[in-house]
Amino acid sequence: MKIQVLLAIVVILFLFSCHQKNTLFKKISSSYSGIDFNNKIDENDSINPIDVVNVYNGGGVGIGDFNNDGLQDIFFTGNMVSSKLYLNKGNLKFEDITGKAGVDGMGRWARGVSIVDINNDGLPDIYICNTIYKDSLRRRNILYVNQGVDKDGIPHFKDMAADYGLDAHLQSTMAYFFDYDNDGDLDMYLVVNGANNFRDPSQFRPTNSKVVPSVGKLFRNDWDSSQNHGVFHDVSEQAGINLEGFGHAATICDINRDGWKDIYISNDFISDNILYINNHDGTFTNQSKEYFKHTSLNAMGQDVVDINNDGLADVFELDMSPNDNYRKKTMLNSGNYFTYQNFDMFHHQYQYVRNTLQLNQGPRVLQNDSIGAPAFSEIGFMSGIAETDWSWTPLIADFNNDSYRDVVITNGFPKDVTDHDFMAFRRDNPAAMVTPKMDLVKKIPEVKLHNYAFQNMGGYTFNDVTDNWGLDEPTFSDGAAYAD
Repeated sequence: MKIQVLLAIVVILFLFSCHQKNTLFKKISSSYSGIDFNNKIDENDSINPIDVVNVYNGGGVGIGDFNNDGLQDIFFTGNMVSSKLYLNKGNLKFEDITGKAGVDGMGRWARGVSIVDINNDGLPDIYICNTIYKDSLRRRNILYVNQGVDKDGIPHFKDMAADYGLDAHLQSTMAYFFDYDNDGDLDMYLVVNGANNFRDPSQFRPTNSKVVPSVGKLFRNDWDSSQNHGVFHDVSEQAGINLEGFGHAATICDINRDGWKDIYISNDFISDNILYINNHDGTFTNQSKEYFKHTSLNAMGQDVVDINNDGLADVFELDMSPNDNYRKKTMLNSGNYFTYQNFDMFHHQYQYVRNTLQLNQGPRVLQNDSIGAPAFSEIGFMSGIAETDWSWTPLIADFNNDSYRDVVITNGFPKDVTDHDFMAFRRDNPAAMVTPKMDLVKKIPEVKLHNYAFQNMGGYTFNDVTDNWGLDEPTFSDGAAYAD
């Protein structure tokens, strides 16, 4: 069975002003732009949504000026297809230079991509996180180091992940480069999602039970004089990075404004989200419960950004709650009281199936008049952005130039494995036990949904302007990035 899936988006969106219809985004056709990337999934008996829970989680998009010509180029990660690098030729026209540049992804199942100048030579490099395959060698992450530009303006790359100690072969989702120890060089946090290797990721169990082999990793950058560049070493255990989770995203931020970078991680299923607060000594402590009263349950993409222009970092996180009653009934479970008893019994943080917007109220004043951690109020419903269905990536930026940051959300999933009718069919129909697997896959409903656009109305509330801004076409959209 073949499904045409465009998961690693973005079809190029051109920002412009049209006063009559207030339209902000215009889709540029592939025939004009030259970008025809299609993250096509060919399901089979071993790779399908029944056996591989993250098969449709798509891939990321990276943007950088790889040939230093002043124009931003685009890199798409591929799953069963080659990753692609498109060189910006100007006027929103692009050229596929994947083969010439040597960045096809080597047949691995790519998930996230980070654009980073790993060796401080002024040329952006490409770090790709790989996943899915059982063979760990096919999951080795790739570091394409930019070797410079030839006479035709084409950048060339060489995989040097092993040289830099970055050839991790986990179920990698995304990598974040930042200086966690304030020594002046870039370290790295790696988000890991091993849900494909776990029988029931929604089963309650003690936090940090060590049952789930899905734990994020922290790599410290140490100078290696023999190689004349930094080499990354896994320091997770000594740094206190040891909590399990099925990670989808993270944000590096100084959330308590103490001058040291912290890490907020969104975890899917029952595993808690994690807020690693930097202890200034090379270690981190999870303080999510101290900062937030609750979080999103099926936490997907997120961002930590000042949403109301008060100078304080707020936290926006995506989940899977639809905004219409029909979709709610087909995919959501009831709010069972015993579920929340289990949150307490197993010492989990409370989690709810909806997007959450944590508004930063500023630092607490403690009883001894000292300054404590910031207090957060969750205002997702009040803000109007709590329910956007099967959402993945929030892009938060001032898209209409009114000085307030707006939100664009990618949406959709090729096969709704949470559909209650399909689940009942498999559970109650004896024929389902002998139905060929690919015939079962065909019975799973599709979830082709439009993306969302929300205009910030002054800091706390948002208006749904999806139609007016031109994002009302149903798609399967996952990763996203924005640039001029």
